[in-house]
Amino acid sequence: MRESLVARLRCPRCRTEGGFRLDAAERDEREVRAGSLRCGSCGHEATVERGVVELMPDPPEVVAREAEGLERFADLMRADGWDRERILSLPDEDQPYWRGQARQLELLLERGRFVPGQTLLDVGSNTCWASNAFAELGLDVIALDISTAEMQGLHTADWWMDAKDVYFERVLSSMSDPALASGSLDWAFCCEVLHHSSPRDLRRTLRELHRVLKPGGALLVLNEPLRFPTNLKRDHGAEVAGFAGNENVYFLHQYTRAARRAGFEIELLEPAIPFFTGDPLWLVRESSVLGSTKVYAQQLLRRTRAGRRAFLWWSVLLGPDGNLSMICRKPG
Repeated sequence: MRESLVARLRCPRCRTEGGFRLDAAERDEREVRAGSLRCGSCGHEATVERGVVELMPDPPEVVAREAEGLERFADLMRADGWDRERILSLPDEDQPYWRGQARQLELLLERGRFVPGQTLLDVGSNTCWASNAFAELGLDVIALDISTAEMQGLHTADWWMDAKDVYFERVLSSMSDPALASGSLDWAFCCEVLHHSSPRDLRRTLRELHRVLKPGGALLVLNEPLRFPTNLKRDHGAEVAGFAGNENVYFLHQYTRAARRAGFEIELLEPAIPFFTGDPLWLVRESSVLGSTKVYAQQLLRRTRAGRRAFLWWSVLLGPDGNLSMICRKPG
């Protein structure tokens, strides 16, 4: 961590903002690598290890279990052939999941008005691929996660910073109680993160992200899984149940209602699917007469604003499958 981060922190015990005093025990040319922070109001002490500020004392049991599960998942990734270089290729991994992430991020970067020097919180940073992407744009990034495990947590940041010549801060803290000062950030970014909350914590997380943003700031939500009347996804998360991932899945209205109650104004984003992107391969796949007629009708529909909006609402309300991306703006 760097000394400039201290003013943006909030004590997880007494909620005092900007009240920590840093005692650096080890530095390098980049940052403070080891040391401690002491709250001037309540005396709470937090450690700094490998540049990570540990501000998650006594985490709830569900958070502790999920953090342990991430360490086990990192071991599984290594056994499956993942290594440092493969992580550093993200999000440009040749898998459907990562191709979707990369394309949606590309569309978001085309829309966002990111200015070098602005502050951004990468919520649930995990492999830190998004922290790196925003840091390369010149943003002042803080990666926030509940795990420090290499490959599935904040210690992965060292790989990016060493290889890409970027820098971003790392804070060990939960998204439902982020140890950050109010009104200290221009942006917050969540990519498939919010659904790792219970309904109660989802509402609390959105309120907290609203709190840490400056007036006029925005929360960027990418690729949250959705539940539909035609696809309730009752087995959602079954594949990773052994890793205690706290997987949930929600209807669109549950996300949007929680965001509006937190104080956000919402704009839904078009998903990176062929209907909206005009992927020519989409036409090739539909070779039957019925399929070609369907594609032609959809091509006509996508050329109008009303048609695109109608299809967007259809896809996020009725599915039968798809994800939610949205921009949540804090008024002001």
